[in-house]
Amino acid sequence: MEALISVQHLHKYHQEDLILDDISFSIEMGDLVSIIGPSGCGKSTLLRCLNCLDTFDAGTVTIDGITLSRPMQEKLQAVDEEFLDRAHALRQHVGMVFQSFNLFPNKTLLENIMLAPIVVKKEQHDVARAKAMALLEKVGLLGLAHRRPWSLSGGQKQRAAIARALAMQPKVMLYDEPTSALDPGMVEEVLEVMRHLDHEGMTQIIVTHEMRFARDASDYIIYIENGKIVEISDEDEIFISPKDERTRRFLRRYM
Repeated sequence: MEALISVQHLHKYHQEDLILDDISFSIEMGDLVSIIGPSGCGKSTLLRCLNCLDTFDAGTVTIDGITLSRPMQEKLQAVDEEFLDRAHALRQHVGMVFQSFNLFPNKTLLENIMLAPIVVKKEQHDVARAKAMALLEKVGLLGLAHRRPWSLSGGQKQRAAIARALAMQPKVMLYDEPTSALDPGMVEEVLEVMRHLDHEGMTQIIVTHEMRFARDASDYIIYIENGKIVEISDEDEIFISPKDERTRRFLRRYM
């Protein structure tokens, strides 16, 4: 099966520091992939490069047939207009969910979810409303459609953020530590939405410290340390018999 996502020799610098060092992997349609590793190892930067919120400095990213590529250069160059246009096109295929929800506080959940389809995709109001209500039902928030974010729990806000990302009908969903800001009792309700999307065939990449979820739900796991991929393995192998001592050392803190 052809990969839905292909990342080849990705490099990302911050000034003189190398943040992502020759990252390569591929993901097939319908896969749920967890990215784990110590804080500050480049996991979130990788997601931001996949969604074109950050510009990578060298390498190739292909998502759903749209390719962005930059050659390795001795001196870092600014991106050109063609790259920016392709980045904009690629971003339309990728949904992103952050730690901090980023919902508009002055709008109801329904309005939050309807906004992008109406503004970006020029959907008719009635069409956008019907889709938004269906998404709220999918994430278990139909009865809260007319509530504003400030009145909700953290878990409810994050589920609403997932529904808002899904409203643009992405081919891929990216999650950057989606449960890290939640109380322990609210974590499971968010993870359950991801499991449901996995059963529906949504391709998902999750940066997480929820090791039990990574083990139980992932098709495979990518372990990153110091900006490099140390190990890619299926969920059973990496937890039962990790190949690399760095992976073993990291997992001992969680198991």
